[in-house]
Amino acid sequence: MEKIKRQSLKRSFMKAVAVTMLIVFFCSALAIFGCYRFQKHILPDSNEVWLTQQTTAPDGTVTEAKMRYILDGSPEPFGQLVRDGQEPNESQGQTSYMIERIESSYSMLSSKAKMAYRVSQICMVLLPFLFAVIGITLCAWWFYRRILEPPITVLMDATTHIQDQDLNFQINFDGRDELGQLCTAFEKMRQTLYENNRQLWSMLEERRALQASVAHDLRNPIAIMTGYVEYLQENRQGGTLTDEKLERALTNLGITAERMGRYTDTMRDLGAIEETCVHLREVELPDFLQHMSDSLSILFQNTEVLFSCDLRVPKGRAVLDGELLYRVLENLISNALRFAEREIELAFCLEHGILSATVTDDGPGFSDKLLQKKTALFYSEDTSGQHLGLGLAVSRVLCQKHGGTIELSNQPPHGACVKAFIAVKQE
Repeated sequence: MEKIKRQSLKRSFMKAVAVTMLIVFFCSALAIFGCYRFQKHILPDSNEVWLTQQTTAPDGTVTEAKMRYILDGSPEPFGQLVRDGQEPNESQGQTSYMIERIESSYSMLSSKAKMAYRVSQICMVLLPFLFAVIGITLCAWWFYRRILEPPITVLMDATTHIQDQDLNFQINFDGRDELGQLCTAFEKMRQTLYENNRQLWSMLEERRALQASVAHDLRNPIAIMTGYVEYLQENRQGGTLTDEKLERALTNLGITAERMGRYTDTMRDLGAIEETCVHLREVELPDFLQHMSDSLSILFQNTEVLFSCDLRVPKGRAVLDGELLYRVLENLISNALRFAEREIELAFCLEHGILSATVTDDGPGFSDKLLQKKTALFYSEDTSGQHLGLGLAVSRVLCQKHGGTIELSNQPPHGACVKAFIAVKQE
């Protein structure tokens, strides 16, 4: 698309009108001047005059004679004007001369010349009006085709895409006027809609994963409870149900019911976390992260695990939710403390508006089964049912609310590595 650099629609319109007026004025002046020259060409010379000779005879008789004479011509003598068939005679009486300029030569023209003269007079009035109408029409056509139509076409095409629920496009229009700003605002709106739809789709996928994970994890305790119920019914019917068997079955049923209760509480807690709002505020990096690291070091009291922090963050101000980031790191470090042998390391890195926090430990690391199901919620390798994987699930939801995510991996030679990403605005 052709790039048109403009400041404003008003300025572009005023410039187009001014140029059109100059062109119309110039063409009108040429037309009027041409018609005027044409009239001068077909009219007799305005320097021609009538030379009138008036002769008074002795008997009182007055005779007149006229002739056409050019004033700016070369001087030529002329004699006495007499009637046809008479001879000049100085004794005939007194002779006087009178010069009269020919004010209008239109009467001297032929019929065709008079028609051409009339047409030229009409053209002197009609042509400027015609030029004005044509100039206004061409100015409006040019202003629409070059200034209004390109952004309108782009916006109409974008509207069609949005109506078809297609947000995978871009609005490309370079302009500095109001319509260019409107296209830029429309593109920002499209990006916002696209991001909102992406996040909504991600939330739906997470909700599906949550449902699948809960259904999978609830299957075992339900199967256990069903099995014990069938066991009690069979022993009761067979008369082999003893107090010891009953006590053991009831105890296991109680443990299973308690585990199902924890699942219910976990789902309720996760639902509350999904309603958490992000509160952004401006902080100083890396001082803020260092202070957060010092606060997290309290988790290592009464443990033999060493904690270290590596800050690879440039100095400057950034906008983020510190409380949300602290909750994520608290969950990740708490999980790492359960498996670490000697040390846990926390590393911060800021690149291209993405702040990453990496928690590594020297424990056994994640199993291949867990890494394959790293996107599932509530997945845990703890068979006791005490730990349901809520920490990773909560951390993932919080990071997604902050425009990021969580990645799980293992580091050689052994140990788990969890990276949390959040989007920040650098000042």
